[in-house]
Parts: sequence; structure tokens; C-alpha cells
Amino acid sequence: MFFVFILLFIGCDGFLVDTTNPPGSGQYLTDKHYKLLMDFFIEERQARVHLEDVVTQLHNELAQTQTAVGNKLHALNKENSTLEQYVKELKNKTEVLDNRLLDVESENIQLKMELDSLRKSHSALEVQYHQIKQNYATFENKTHYFDTEIQSLNQFKSVADLQAVFRISNQTDHLEHELQNTNSQIVVLQSSDNARKQDFLALYNKTMVLEQTTNSQFLSSETRNKARIQKVAVDVSQNSIKVAKALDDITAYNQRTAAVSLYPVEKTYSSGSTILFTGIGTSNGLSSTRLADIRNKGYFTCDKDGLYRISISLMTNTKGGKAILYKNNNVLNFIYLHNAHDSDVKTTTFDSLERLSKGDTIIIKASSTFHLYGFRYSVLSVLQITK
Repeated sequence: MFFVFILLFIGCDGFLVDTTNPPGSGQYLTDKHYKLLMDFFIEERQARVHLEDVVTQLHNELAQTQTAVGNKLHALNKENSTLEQYVKELKNKTEVLDNRLLDVESENIQLKMELDSLRKSHSALEVQYHQIKQNYATFENKTHYFDTEIQSLNQFKSVADLQAVFRISNQTDHLEHELQNTNSQIVVLQSSDNARKQDFLALYNKTMVLEQTTNSQFLSSETRNKARIQKVAVDVSQNSIKVAKALDDITAYNQRTAAVSLYPVEKTYSSGSTILFTGIGTSNGLSSTRLADIRNKGYFTCDKDGLYRISISLMTNTKGGKAILYKNNNVLNFIYLHNAHDSDVKTTTFDSLERLSKGDTIIIKASSTFHLYGFRYSVLSVLQITK
């Protein structure tokens, strides 16, 4: 601003206040312009001071904000550390509760075993108690019977009768002694039974309290176990899907594999005639409709594209026989049936791997006249190896 003021001073040839010379075409600075310029300088100065105050205030507010943010961040870090410590303590308490739960389960199992043992002992004591009661009733009946006999014997006067009375009296005394022993045993058994009942009740109460405590502690574990069970159920469902898919793949593989063994009709075939394979030995992957079609036609027709093994075994007693293997109308190979003598029987075998398409036929024709044996002696086998 000072530099601007100097420029204005130089440009106006100084601040000349001359009332004698009126202002010309802008070469002199008038009082009005001077006052306006001074007002402008004052306003600019005030604006600068105000701007410096605002900047100072903003700087202070920024410092306060940074301090507050730092304090808040420190408090949050401290609170985070406290939460981590609390989580660790909760994990430790959870592990302690799990261990305590295992101990309670073991104690519960042991108490249940002891309770079962006490129940068995109590049942055995009850059986003994009822048996002693029955014996006691029997003794009372015998005592009553002997008392009746004694009363009747008191009326006898003879010595023999008196001896019988003495004998009966001795037996009665003996029975009374045994009855007293029996009563003592009953008292002892009753005392033992009462003690066992008290023990049983105490053990039962302890078991009930333990079960209640265990049930309350199992609530949280049950929730976790349900989640685990659901996860296991999902895994089992996924495994079931995989097993079902594997079974489907196996079924599809079994269904896609075609195999059949055919037996020819036994007879003498002339040159150019087709050897009819109408007997079905074994088959796999072929429907009953296809098997019936093979029996009717006498040759094999492919219904699935793939690589096939063609195995032929022909038995003849004709010397110098020959057969031709055709795929559709194309010759695949020649089969020579060599025999030294007409009376000899010989089997000729042939194997070949051929790529067959759906609709291709495998036909064997006689190239000369020869007799061909049929079932169990000659066979045509076709096995699908790959798709």
C-alpha cells in the first residue's frame, strides 16, 4: 500500500493545494480525492486488522480442535485397550466355565451311577424285608398252632402225653428264640433301610440341585451346540448331495457302458449268407427292446457313439472255411477257418477295436460254405470301452 501511495504522489506531482489555480484535466489531486483515498487506506487497514484477528482466532480454534481430537483419540485408544482386556477376561471366564461344566458333568454322571447303585440296594433290601415279614408271619402262625396244641395237651394225664408236652414246649421256646432273633434282624434291617432312605433322599436332592445348576449352565452351551449342529447338518446335506451326484455318475456310467455276447444259429452256411446271432448270452446297458431287435435281426446295431471292442470266436469242422466281418457294408477283416482234416474241430478267434457311431451295424457273412457250431462254441462279443 505504501508503494501505491508513492506512485500516486509522484503521478500527481505531490499533494498541492492551490486555490488560485483551478483543477485542470486531471493533473492535480483535489481535497475530495485526498479524503476518499485516506478513507480507503483506513478501511483497508481496518480490514487487514480484522483479517489478522480472524486468522488468529481460526488458528486458536484449530489448535483447540487438534488438542480435543488428540484427547478424544487417546481416550478411544484407552477405551479400546480396556475393551480388549475385558474380552480377554470374558474368554478366560468362558474357559473356566467350560472346565467347570465338564467337572459338573463328570460329577453328575458319577452321582447318577451312585444313585442307580443305591436304588438297586434299596430294591434288594425291600425284597429281603418282605421276605422277613413273610417268615415272621409264618412263625406267628406256627406259634399260634403250638399254643393251641399246648392247651389241648394240658388236658392229658399220662406221662407220655406230658413228655410230648415238654417236647412241644421246648420247640415253642426254640421258635420264640428264633422269632426274637428274626425281630432283631427286622429292626436292624429297618434301621438300615431308613438310613439308606435318608442317603437316597440326600443324594436325590443333591442330584436335583446339580441338574438345575447344570441346566442353567448348559443354556449358553446349548445355543452354541445348536449352531454347530446346524453347521454339521449343512455339511451333511452337502455331503449327501455329493454322494447322490456320485451315485448318479455311477448309474450313468453303468448305463452308458454297453456290452453283449451273442451266439449264432448252428447250421451250415453257404457262401454269401449272413451268420445269424440270435442267442443272447450276457448283456449290460441294453434295454429289452434292443435285445429283442438283435434277436430278430441276428446282428449287432450300435446305439451309442464310442470305441468298441469286437471279439469273435468261431468253431467249425469244415476245412478251409472263411468269413468276412463287415461294418455296415464295409469290410473290416477276413476270418480264416483252417483245418487239416474235415473231421477235426477247430476254434478261430479274432479281436478288433473299432470306432462305431449310432446306427452302425456289425455283420459276419460266410465267404465259403462251412458248418458253424452254435451255443457255447461260437460267440460274438461287443463291448463299449469309451464314448
